[in-house]
Amino acid sequence: MTAVRRVKLLGIAAFTLIIIFLFYGSQSRTDRRIAQQVHNEERHRHKEAVQNGFDEDDEVLEKQLKSQRLKDAEIAAKEKANAKAPNPGAWDVATELDEILKRSPIIIFSKTYCPYSKAAKRLLLNTYTITPEPFVVELDHHEHGSDIQDELQRQTGRRTVPNILVLGKSIGGSDDIAALESDGQLVGKIKSLAGKRVEMIRS
Repeated sequence: MTAVRRVKLLGIAAFTLIIIFLFYGSQSRTDRRIAQQVHNEERHRHKEAVQNGFDEDDEVLEKQLKSQRLKDAEIAAKEKANAKAPNPGAWDVATELDEILKRSPIIIFSKTYCPYSKAAKRLLLNTYTITPEPFVVELDHHEHGSDIQDELQRQTGRRTVPNILVLGKSIGGSDDIAALESDGQLVGKIKSLAGKRVEMIRS
């Protein structure tokens, strides 16, 4: 093989190697560029996902806080209403007395052992037929008898028994109604207060 031919072959081989290096180098740069682009897109998607996750978390948290605020406001409103309203389970003497007064136009507040109470009951329940029948409250048998006596004193000025009320107005005790009966004024006194709501006939 001549030197000229050897030089030509070496030149062709070198050229071929240069072409191969250039081709693969260009391909490598393209691959690197594509890989970088894919990586950048992945990072962008990840960033968006994280941001969206934070947004969703913030939205959920805001809903929870809003719900809690509404519950707190509802509880506060109930507590305020309960503080203003009377306790439905609590006993109240004025309410109890009002309920008693609804039982009949004539109420006799009495004590079972009191002789004056017995005399008043005999006069009103035996001497007369009264419609509707007087309602008798035996304060010594009532759970809150003493409190009711105090309230009667506050409302009528009389704490002792018997205490006879006609439509909530006291006409006195045993001696008082006995005096009215003696003067022939008992029926008129009761009718003046109760009107047609009471019928009263001597038995």
